[in-house]
Amino acid sequence: MRKTLARRALVSLAAGSFFLASCGQGPVLKVNDAVVTLSPVDNNPSAVHFTVHGGPENVDLVRVFSSSALRAEMHESSVDPATKMMSMQKLDKVAIPAKGKVEFKEGGKHAMFWGINKLARRLGELKIEFTFSNGERIMVEAKVQEIDGSVPDERKEYMG
Repeated sequence: MRKTLARRALVSLAAGSFFLASCGQGPVLKVNDAVVTLSPVDNNPSAVHFTVHGGPENVDLVRVFSSSALRAEMHESSVDPATKMMSMQKLDKVAIPAKGKVEFKEGGKHAMFWGINKLARRLGELKIEFTFSNGERIMVEAKVQEIDGSVPDERKEYMG
């Protein structure tokens, strides 16, 4: 009788473990791979690239913000097939599909920051807040780099 109870308990435990493992967390809204590429001209905006991974529901990215920048905007670049001219359009929001992925990369969607402060340049990183239409806010540490991918000049001075 003791062996039977032990087997039943073991079978129940195994079944419960299997059930819990199969109920893992679903897709989570997240942002990663954030990089700020400084403009070589101080008064020009710097480019911000990142990837947004959709969660369980469709949402819109409605704001990209950093207290280390004076101004931030989302844009999308495109090339006119007839003239081959590149243009840029300001975006008020960007749709993020459930379980999907939207890349903000060179030549496409991206953010722009004006007036990045010296501290962020010296540290080689800055915090970015992403706000979504469902009220969720995600904070991400972004790497700050020169246009060629190198460490910012202000940081080189402190690295010795």
